[in-house]
Amino acid sequence: MSSYPAEQGFTTFLTNQGLATATIDSYGQTIRQLLTFLAANRPSALANSLNSVNTTDLRAYLNYLQAQRQITLNSYNKTLAQLNRYFTYLFENQLIKHYPTLPLHGKAVQVTARTHSGEWLNKLPRILADQQVSFYTRLTLLLLAHGFTVREFLQPGFVHSCHNLTPVVSGEKQFWTSFAAFHQPLDSKQQCEDLFLKQRTDLANPRLSNSALHKYLHSDERYLGMELSPTKLHQDYLLSKLRALQGEPNSIIMQKLNLTPASLLYYQRLLVNQQ
Repeated sequence: MSSYPAEQGFTTFLTNQGLATATIDSYGQTIRQLLTFLAANRPSALANSLNSVNTTDLRAYLNYLQAQRQITLNSYNKTLAQLNRYFTYLFENQLIKHYPTLPLHGKAVQVTARTHSGEWLNKLPRILADQQVSFYTRLTLLLLAHGFTVREFLQPGFVHSCHNLTPVVSGEKQFWTSFAAFHQPLDSKQQCEDLFLKQRTDLANPRLSNSALHKYLHSDERYLGMELSPTKLHQDYLLSKLRALQGEPNSIIMQKLNLTPASLLYYQRLLVNQQ
């Protein structure tokens, strides 16, 4: 099966989400494998441009992958996340009339209300290497791990602050190389070197807004299984650093974390409450 319904539009959508070409190809493979399964087991589901595909069909396919293909839990979650994004795209663009993956979300991949303070920092090397996650989500997490706030790195000219960053996690240099390849065409199209740029040409306002960035983050939450609120993740970063700096004079801590005396007191109290 060489193509699938709405392939061109969905591919453009994924490209605009900042996904790598290899990841987009992985989506196509997942969708084609589902259609092959349905063609063999419930061909009527393929009638009427996927309008007949229901939750039972998708659950049967995922059960088949577990029982016959013996896929891992990570592969199960990845497959469900990809199918969810595809059917969400079809539903939101009124290409289908119902949303068959909706009941499957909570069973396979759940977004935790909060990660433990600093937990996302431990996961960051794996996330940076995961092409399933959009470049803008990965970049956001990396910049947060450097102590920047979302307000700072969405400002014009912030890119110059990144030129001499000392890596804080493994795989960071490789990520910057991959991001540069993704970013260069946008830089040329928008005539702007800032990091977070719109996909569509907008020479007057080329930079991504805060709300637009949150759409990328929200799209990756279910797959990563963690809440991607920059404000909360920055707080987690500060609390993690405070733990590491316990015993240091307050003047040193404020200098290293760029905190005011009032802010330092607030986070120190918050840290005590969490312990």
